[in-house]
Parts: sequence; C-alpha cells; structure tokens
Amino acid sequence: MKILIVDDDRINSTILNRLLARDGHAVVIAHDGVEGVDVFRRENPDLVLMDIRMPQMNGYEAAREIKRLVANRFVPIIFLTAVTDEESLVQCIDAGGDDFLTKPFNRTILQAKIDAMERIRRLHGELRRQKEKVERHQEQLQQEMEVGQHLFAKIVSAGNLLDAPCLKRWTSPMSVFNGDLLVAAYNPAGGLHIMLGDFTGHGLSAAVGAMPLAEIFYEMTAQGFSLSELVEAMNAKLIAVMPTRMFCAACLIEVDFRQQSLMVWNGGLPDILVTDGAGRVVRRLISTRLPLGVTALTREDRKMEIMEMKPEHRVFLYSDGLIEAPNLGGEMFGLDRLMSHFNGQVNPEHIFDNILGSLRVFRGDADQSDDISLLEIDCSRAGEEPPGGVPRRSEKSLPPAPWEIAFSFDAGTLKNVDPLPTVINAVMSIQAPTGHRERLYTILAELLSNALDHGLLGLDTDMKKTPTGFIEYYNQREERLAVMESGFIRLSLIHEPVVSSTDGRRVGGAIRIRLQDSGPGFDFTRVQSKLEGNSGHGGRGIALIRSLCSELVYRGAGNQAEAVYRWTYQ
Repeated sequence: MKILIVDDDRINSTILNRLLARDGHAVVIAHDGVEGVDVFRRENPDLVLMDIRMPQMNGYEAAREIKRLVANRFVPIIFLTAVTDEESLVQCIDAGGDDFLTKPFNRTILQAKIDAMERIRRLHGELRRQKEKVERHQEQLQQEMEVGQHLFAKIVSAGNLLDAPCLKRWTSPMSVFNGDLLVAAYNPAGGLHIMLGDFTGHGLSAAVGAMPLAEIFYEMTAQGFSLSELVEAMNAKLIAVMPTRMFCAACLIEVDFRQQSLMVWNGGLPDILVTDGAGRVVRRLISTRLPLGVTALTREDRKMEIMEMKPEHRVFLYSDGLIEAPNLGGEMFGLDRLMSHFNGQVNPEHIFDNILGSLRVFRGDADQSDDISLLEIDCSRAGEEPPGGVPRRSEKSLPPAPWEIAFSFDAGTLKNVDPLPTVINAVMSIQAPTGHRERLYTILAELLSNALDHGLLGLDTDMKKTPTGFIEYYNQREERLAVMESGFIRLSLIHEPVVSSTDGRRVGGAIRIRLQDSGPGFDFTRVQSKLEGNSGHGGRGIALIRSLCSELVYRGAGNQAEAVYRWTYQ
C-alpha cells in the first residue's frame, strides 16, 4: 500500500518509514497536520498513520479534513499516541480514526493492524463497487419503469371515460403499476361500456396483461362490437400471449340508457351489488363464469346477464383487494363490513365515500397487500354526457364518391356473429362522413335488430313493457337464436354524392339502405312507433329511423325496408 505518515517527530517518522519499507509499502511523509492534508491531496494514499499532537493543525483536525476529502472511498486512519486514557481514545474515534497504535511501536502489532486495515479497505472497495453496480442497475430499472409507465398511461388511460357523470371510482395500486384494470368508453350508439379487471398478482407482471385488454376494449367498443364479442376477443388474447398461470377476473357492463338496461358479464370478480333508492341491496350479480384467460369460451360462457335499469339504481363493483385488505393485526376488512354500508340508513349518495372512509380507518398504517378498486354507477345520470361531450372516433375524411356494397347473412353466421360492426366498419372505411358514424350506426342497428329479432326470431317487442317481460325477451332471444337453423338477412348500401346547385361541388352524399329478411313480415301500416312520451323499452325503433332518415318505406309483407340517409360536410 501507499502509506502516509503524519508526525512532527522525525525520529518516529524515520522508524516507521524503515519498518514499512521493509514490508514492501510505499511511504510518504508529512511533518504537521497542514502538510499532511496537502500531501494527502497530492499523493492519494491508501492508509494514514497520524500523530495527535502537532503544530499548526493537530491530528484530530487533520483526520476530519482527510475524511471529508475521501468522501465515499475508505481510507483508514490509525492514530499514533503515547496516551491510553479512554477520553483520548474516544476523541480519536470521533475524529474519524479507525484504530490507534501506542508508542513505542511494536513491529508485529504495527503490521497486524495494517494488514487488518488492508482487509477492511479491500472489503469496503468491493462493497462500493457492488453498490455502484446496484445503483446503475436501479437507474436502468427506473428508466425502464418510466417507459413502462408512459406506455401504460398511453394505452390504458387514453380514451378512458371514467369521468362520465354516472361514474364514481377509486383505485389504489399496491405498487407503481396497477394490476386492476378499470376502463370505460362509449359505443357508437351512446351506450357506456365499463370493465373492471383484476389480474393474477400485482405490479408490473399483472399490468402487462392490462395493456392488450385495454386496446381490445377501446377498439372494439368504438367499432360497435357487443360485450359478448369483447369477452371472446379478450379471452383469446390472454390465452395466446400470457403464461398459463396468468388470468384476469373481470366484469364487463353495458349501460344502455336508451333501452334502460344493464348487461353484465361477471367472470371471477366478487358479487356486483345493485341498490335501490334507499341504498339497500336489491340484487347481487354473482360470478357465473371463469376468469378471462383460463380456457376457451363456449357460446354459453359468453352469455350476458341482463336487467332493467331504473333511475334509482346504483351499481357497485369492487376487486377482492377491498374485502381482503388487512389491518395491523392481520384481520381482513371483510364482506360483512362492506355490506354494513347498505343497510338503508344512509343517503345513497354517501355510501361510496363512507366505504372508503371505513376502509381507511380499518387499515390504519397497515401495508397494502393487493391492488384495490371500487366503482359506483349512478343510473339516474346514465344519460348525461361527460365534460366536453362524448368523444368521436377519428375517421379518415374522403370526398363523396359513388359506391355500392352488399351483405348476405345466413342463419349459421347470425348465430355466431353480430353483423352490425362488420357493416358499419365497411361503410366507414369507404366513405367515413365525419360526425355521422353514430347516426348511421343507430339506423343500421335498428334495421338489423328488427330484421333478426322480429323477422327471423319472431319476438314480440310488447314483452319489454314489464320488468319480467324485459328479461324474458332477451332470454327467448338467446334460446331462439341458438336453435335457428334457417333464414337470412340481405343488406345493400348504395351511395351517391350530393352536388351543390351553385358551383357543382360535391358537398355530401345520400346512402340508400335496402334490407330484406326471410321472415313472414308484419303489417307495417298498423305499427304505432313513437319517440315522444315513450319511456318504455320498445316501440321506438321505426320512429327513431324516421327521425334520422329522409325516407323510410316498407314493402312486400313488411320484411323489406328501404331508408335514405343524407349527409353533408360538418
């Protein structure tokens, strides 16, 4: 080692120099504290032998200055002293000394202390290198986490409509990344799709699965696919890309304020709670399906549970992290504590906040053991638009041009595929009149729904007039669709540009929609469809089409419809 001797006694310095040189050490010498600090700066030695009593700057002061200079590097200082009283030795340690050597010097003890300090110095150096390696690794991880957070925010949060007036939500991730996925978006008909997912585990590994599901949720909702098709696509995606042990307990809900209905699919989440105007639980929508990503889904697995939505209803969703949250004693929050808030004694508007307040008091300073999510849907505000209105899907805007497309759907296709997203996305990929997607979607949805439900399946819309009939209507729809063996729906759309009479410019277009089904038809002259004052679940479809189209006529036995939708640039 290179050793610095700081001693104003030249005899001591000479003796130490010879002893150390004999053992192969390189020696530099300073004769007072000030010089010792200067030599230390210049020579950067590995060890210092420091006398205590010296002129200009004593050993204590010099040691403190040297320790300040070395910062993170370990340079041991051994004090040279003729005194052995406890107070002096304590001062040596306080000044930054690592050991002391009493005068006169014993060569064996001197070498033993130097060897011991050398081992400590090497160990300290190794620890410092490992610490720097860990810090570099942490810095790299931090950069990767920041990239991950950016991607997570862009993919999962982009387009999220959790600020819809009817929603109240709270999430608390256990780590930086949230293993609970909570997303919401409007479909083209104005219905609100909501999903709460709880992935296996928590943190980054759980959040990885959230990103592909969020993309599927937003894209398919915007294109008009049903919840059933979303469930199928999400399940297939998880099976394809995630490890076997990774799955997602999930609940998907469609809030349809026009039909005044709630459609629910619950796969592995705790019971969905529906409360009345007094805040009492009137219905529990239990999980009847496996979580997403476990196994391929059958038609039965994709079925939705449907219920009538009343204005006084509030719907509560939560992940199991809520009821399993522990306190300092290891006791869980539990279902009983949660259910105590639905006793009918509290203003329903305060239930959500009361649950969170109760959870905070119960947990105290206990560590969080899982991601926690809680969501409330206030059905009385389901028809209210979010701040800034409902966001529109960005579409490519092409000049009006003549085109024609046709579709034919047989019974086998209709049993397994919703034709509406296929049709609307084909139309929008050709023409895409900006701002008209929602209206076209509504027109096509009503025409196709009438053709399938009433034309092929023979369902009576009057069934929807009562709550039990409303549910029975959709149960019969599923049953009849499952056993339908024959029938077809044919649809054609012909577009012609509309030209300005003043300058000949193309200012819009007219889409002629022709639809035919193989059903027996109906007496369209006797249909009394109306919008005004109609707060029921049916009887509005034809009136709605007429309100949006410039023409609507029925032909034949009533199983042929022709409508014209005109649009202009917005």
